[in-house]
Amino acid sequence: MQSPHASRAVAAPLGDDPSRRLFLAAGSASAVFGALSAAAQECDSIFAAIERHKTAARAFEAACSLVDDVAAEEEGRKVTAEDEAAHVAARDADEAALFAMLSTVPTSRSGARAVIQYVASIDWHGEKLRALAASLAASPALADLTI
Repeated sequence: MQSPHASRAVAAPLGDDPSRRLFLAAGSASAVFGALSAAAQECDSIFAAIERHKTAARAFEAACSLVDDVAAEEEGRKVTAEDEAAHVAARDADEAALFAMLSTVPTSRSGARAVIQYVASIDWHGEKLRALAASLAASPALADLTI
């Protein structure tokens, strides 16, 4: 006699199309892996550092037009001391955001990949790449890669 507490495997009916089950399971797995990737981005501070630099770089680019003598003349204005000060402040903010990003160690593969792609997409000065290389070399996300 079998105990009433004994477990029994019960087969679930597959219906007419067993591949439907696999399709539904794959959809669930895809959602889980997508959520894990988003969670990795939230936990890896390199993503925020990249965004801070993008914002600072856009502000610096806009400030450069303030001190462009040719553009100012075409617009019927003169470059002022305030324009110069805004340009210097934007340049300093851009530099600070750049060095902060370059010294942020990615903690995930997606973070390492993102910073490498971002660096490759913009114009850089050689000495700044040394800071990035040191940051990437220290990343636990790349520990098993031969560099």
